[in-house]
Amino acid sequence: MRKLFLGLIMGVLFMSGCSAGASMEDEKVSIYEMKSFAEIRKNSLITFTDTKVENTFAEAFHSAERVPGIVDMADPDYRVEFGDEAYFLWMGEEHGTIMNTNDTHTIYTLSKSSAKMIYELLNQ
Repeated sequence: MRKLFLGLIMGVLFMSGCSAGASMEDEKVSIYEMKSFAEIRKNSLITFTDTKVENTFAEAFHSAERVPGIVDMADPDYRVEFGDEAYFLWMGEEHGTIMNTNDTHTIYTLSKSSAKMIYELLNQ
């Protein structure tokens, strides 16, 4: 499952960076604050178009560790979209958890350093 997840991330990044007429500079990371799994907070969209920020998210999500078992999670803090993928994100100052919106039975934990970088980006 982890290989599938990592393959999806890398595939999305590769395809978005190499598709005709598109470059990494054309990509963006869209982040929405969430009220619940199904409801986005109004006027909460944050958009990053900087390649460094996109790479930060891609690297953090790529290196996240799969948590075994079936999950039952509280409502997410954020929804993160980049490329053709979307993830729910639970964020703290030194910890983070992601869940692919297409696989809501599996979560992944971010490394402490990745969580810290993303936390800082979200709180600029």
